[in-house]
Amino acid sequence: MRKFANEYTDIEFVQQVVAQISWSHNLVLLDRVKDKEERMWYIKKCVENKWSRNVLVHQIESNLHSRQNAVEKTTNYGNVLDKPNSDLAIETLKDPYIFDFIAFEESIKERDIEKQLVKKITSFLLELGAGFTF
Repeated sequence: MRKFANEYTDIEFVQQVVAQISWSHNLVLLDRVKDKEERMWYIKKCVENKWSRNVLVHQIESNLHSRQNAVEKTTNYGNVLDKPNSDLAIETLKDPYIFDFIAFEESIKERDIEKQLVKKITSFLLELGAGFTF
């Protein structure tokens, strides 16, 4: 509790966070994410995407923050979409996607990848992020 109070000194902010994410979410974030800005990013994503605690842990372990923010994404969205839509499209992209739940072989066929993705559809959709459905 002391660490939580020290990290979030703005009373108004503390009320918003506690109201929007669970205490167990906060404990995971305080324990696993040391950078305050990165932690705020995960808090916002938890609220936006309604992540469970387990999904949050998965996203932290797969280093989602740096995959979404640290890499320059190559797209033509800025040229073909208006400003708010191009920003939204770019934000939904991850680079790279991590499919470590699939057993890849050197000579794997596309059909085999598809079969493995369907078997592990939950993991696959979590990796794709918000806005995808099966």
